[in-house]
Amino acid sequence: ISPSRLESLLDTWYVEKGVLWRGMRDIDAAEWIKSGGGTELATMSTTGDIRVALKYTLGSKTSSLLFMLKIPSFMQQGADLSYLSAFPQERECTYPPLTFIKPTGRERKIVDGELNYHVVEVLPYFPS
Repeated sequence: ISPSRLESLLDTWYVEKGVLWRGMRDIDAAEWIKSGGGTELATMSTTGDIRVALKYTLGSKTSSLLFMLKIPSFMQQGADLSYLSAFPQERECTYPPLTFIKPTGRERKIVDGELNYHVVEVLPYFPS
């Protein structure tokens, strides 16, 4: 699926400010959502560019998961690593280990031919 096609399928979700993306392939999030979220044990990498997140879903055999991290305040913003990166255009933001990500209840399943995307809006919470 092309980024522009996915953007059009996401309607107004994509244009909202304060959004980061994390893409994963071959993951079913149904049980994770029912349980109320989960904790990332390692450093969690995200991006401000949906096209970069889509690259991480390429080659999926089943379905791909796109987390849309809603950032309501600067206190929930990850560390911007663009100035350190060999690929600053990826607009990478990282979160520390043990960051909890909680689904907001907004989600969308997108089927485009053989490609299946599950887009889940989540809120990140730093470990204390």
